[in-house]
Amino acid sequence: MDGLRSSRRLVALPALLLGMISAISAFSGGAPARAQVVAPAGRTLFNEGVMVRSLVRLDTFETSQSGEELRRLRNTYALVWGARPHLSLSLVTPLVRTTRGGVSTAGSADTSIFARYDVLRRTVPGGYTRLAPELGIKLPTGGAFGTGSTDVMGGLVFSHVRDPNWWIVDGQLTLPGSGDGGMRSGDRVRFDVAYLRRVLPRSGMGVPMVLVVVELNGESVDETRRRESVVSGTGGDQLFLSPGVEYFVGRRLVLEASVPIPIYQRLGGAQPRPEASIILGMRWLF
Repeated sequence: MDGLRSSRRLVALPALLLGMISAISAFSGGAPARAQVVAPAGRTLFNEGVMVRSLVRLDTFETSQSGEELRRLRNTYALVWGARPHLSLSLVTPLVRTTRGGVSTAGSADTSIFARYDVLRRTVPGGYTRLAPELGIKLPTGGAFGTGSTDVMGGLVFSHVRDPNWWIVDGQLTLPGSGDGGMRSGDRVRFDVAYLRRVLPRSGMGVPMVLVVVELNGESVDETRRRESVVSGTGGDQLFLSPGVEYFVGRRLVLEASVPIPIYQRLGGAQPRPEASIILGMRWLF
């Protein structure tokens, strides 16, 4: 049964990606790239250069069992290097703090490393199209919020830009390894689809610049297992609609914000249900 589920996910990911038209803009005249706000690594495609991203996300959850409010503050740092004209490397490290019933727990989650390579790049007047497969690995470097497992990740970023409109999509499949106590998280499929439109300036691509963003963010997770036994109350599907904004202060600094809104949830057991979320971020190009 596990093999069948994994096979279905392996088939579903490319089908999902091929069925979507998407885009992400790269650097133009030294300006930071447009990208999703919600995706932790930003799925930014580089020509060359180094970018540091800080993404702060505050989530409030409804807990049906105790009735207590659960809050999670997650600060994700991403270092992205455009190593070659077609190759970018990313290092992503999250710091997490949860508060429940007045009791807080803080620590680090596991670090992930990604490599992304453009296999297709086509430039046209006013835009371009790019397709970039991505491979990644999550290492068991975390503290209080680490899983103790080494996970393998694979995905695609497909880009299509026609100024003033940008379409963006990424899809990712995660195959977790065994972690602490023989626990193995379920296979995970996620996708992010975003539409961006430049609203300021009304013509041209100078700075300062403002873009409105609308994203659709989905995730499907299989049940967790402990030594072949299913762990109850795990796994499920979620879908969010996330309006946001990107503000290009200058050619090397972008401020961003988003408000993910849950529009569909099917979670196993009595897992905490997301109620409200807000994301604030910054991208700084060196």
